[in-house]
Amino acid sequence: MSRRKVILAILTIMLVFGTMGCGYNYRSLLPGAKTEEAALIKVNIRFNDQAEVECYVKSLGIDPEAQVYAGGPSLNYMYDQDGNVIGSYNYQNVLYMKVLPDGTVSD
Repeated sequence: MSRRKVILAILTIMLVFGTMGCGYNYRSLLPGAKTEEAALIKVNIRFNDQAEVECYVKSLGIDPEAQVYAGGPSLNYMYDQDGNVIGSYNYQNVLYMKVLPDGTVSD
């Protein structure tokens, strides 16, 4: 085999082993590739201490961007309608979330 074929085979093997089991999004490396922003969902969050907060969240479960600590606590973010972070909450203290239509105003 020529030296060129050996080098090409080694690089191919390294590429295959380098990407196996990896959850990295390689499409984001391509020029013009845009990551999709998660749509904000307007919710009313009711906590165990009966406090209520009306805000926007990116998902109704634990957000992929959230931090989950050993023992169960999690750190999830609350957003305003423009997508700016206005606070955070821990799912351990959430009693329920009520999805609201986007134009509603609480009394």
